Amino acid sequence: MRLGMTKEIDWAYVGALLANSDKHAQTTFFREFVKECKSWGTSYQVGIQLAYINGGLTDEEKEVLSGITYKEGD
Repeated sequence: MRLGMTKEIDWAYVGALLANSDKHAQTTFFREFVKECKSWGTSYQVGIQLAYINGGLTDEEKEVLSGITYKEGD
């Protein structure tokens, strides 16, 4: 979804901005990411997209991101 954006997005800049934002902005980003993914219609589509993302990450990047999905008490 482009949302009417006419210029290419500098994802490296967006990533750096997000990484240096506070926890509220970061949480909002991930909530909206999930919300958008869930609007696609099937969990299969979401799973495939997440698998593509995973495939593009290094092992070190995967390790850093692994802490994002833990549940309290796990």
